[in-house]
Amino acid sequence: MFGFGLKRLVNTASLPVYLLTCCLALPLYTRLSLDEAAPPDERPKRLVLVLDGVPYETIEELRAECCFRDFHAPARMVATFPSLTNPSMIEILGAEDSPGYEDHYYDRQQNRLIGGFQDRIRGGKFIKGTFREQFDYHAPALRGSLAYLGQPLGALMVAQSDIAAFRRAFRRSRAPVFTGYIGATDSLAHLGGREPLKAVLRTLDRIIGQLRAEQNGELAVEILSDHGNRYGVHRHAPLNAALDAAGFAVEKSLAHKRSVILPRYGLVGSAALFTHPELRAELAAVCAKTEGVDLAVYHRPGEEGRAVSVESRRGRARIVRSGDRYRYDAESGDPLELSTIVSEMRERGLMNAEGFAASEAWWESTRGHIYPDPLRRLFDGLNEHTQTLGDVLLSFEDGYLVGSPFFSAFAEMRATHGNLRRGETDGFAISTRRELGSSVRGSDLHRSFGLDHIKRADVYMSREGHCAAVVRASSVKTANHD
Repeated sequence: MFGFGLKRLVNTASLPVYLLTCCLALPLYTRLSLDEAAPPDERPKRLVLVLDGVPYETIEELRAECCFRDFHAPARMVATFPSLTNPSMIEILGAEDSPGYEDHYYDRQQNRLIGGFQDRIRGGKFIKGTFREQFDYHAPALRGSLAYLGQPLGALMVAQSDIAAFRRAFRRSRAPVFTGYIGATDSLAHLGGREPLKAVLRTLDRIIGQLRAEQNGELAVEILSDHGNRYGVHRHAPLNAALDAAGFAVEKSLAHKRSVILPRYGLVGSAALFTHPELRAELAAVCAKTEGVDLAVYHRPGEEGRAVSVESRRGRARIVRSGDRYRYDAESGDPLELSTIVSEMRERGLMNAEGFAASEAWWESTRGHIYPDPLRRLFDGLNEHTQTLGDVLLSFEDGYLVGSPFFSAFAEMRATHGNLRRGETDGFAISTRRELGSSVRGSDLHRSFGLDHIKRADVYMSREGHCAAVVRASSVKTANHD
């Protein structure tokens, strides 16, 4: 009751301030909109645009309304696990690993939590040295933070502002390929839900149409999202209470024999926990029995990089990797609900005598499953894309989340992402140049969209506080995650 009252008070008090700020910014917006633009024939001939957190189903609904009709049919973009922005964008860009799964993370060398909301507001650590620097346009960090004030109107206005600033940056650019990242769509999905997000995407569709018309249809456009968002009511999983009852101590460092670190940043459907290696199995078992937890995954001692164990109320399993091949050993029960698929793959001759099947065979057989491509994604969650890998990763059931007490005070969640299931996993990808098929992975987009050739941008803030970009010759650093 108190939490609801606090949210209402904060949002009611902040809305007039937010609206006043927007009104004061209107003359500046108009002046910047009239800035001299590059002639249409000197503008980029190709646009790659990332929209944070837009679900596949939302694009399908808009296509049914005749939006995005210049594009080929959309593909499902199956995000890595956890289905969060940082690991997903690392896979898509082939960039250097992210320091953590989110921007608030545990640093093992320093044995403490790093980052937080203050870093996001200041923008230095939130942008510098992250994947965001690789885009010709991204919004300043503070603008995204304002989305949590006066929700959902605040989130809607921030998203519209982000798209308008992207259009101005594109029109000024003379780079052959322009890359943009719009993060406010994720905040809007979280705080506004389905219809406000669709309203912003209709605006984007009109803008893309205008930009293509200004270049006589010669502008090639590719748009993707890094993960999905599942719409609906969400509540917090009682994870802290379960850990306390089992004798674990949730702390900010591994200070004691039963210390557990649980970084809380956003409000998402997954969690990364850190503890002493000998406690992983016990910690996973406790978490797997907790209300709202669907799966707990961890490395058994000595199996790092070779095998991943999966715990759930449905049983226990082990995922083993050998080169580019995976095997699913259901030790008790069937936590990933793969028994029928395994039998079919065996009958089709896709598995060898030891039960291993190629990664591509698993992908083709499971991309329509309730847990799309689960073996590779769970394995990658504990082994790839992140410098500080978790000891136990949790995937929550649909409708449950865990996260920041700070954001909980401001935000009433209407959608979230992070877990292994379809709704929170599946983003989208569309192109005016080519068909992409029914579904793609981040590494597929890295190749098909030619992201190795994207130029890096030095992004700076102008005196007015708006984002501008100067493209330099150095290309994006890549790492092989295929």
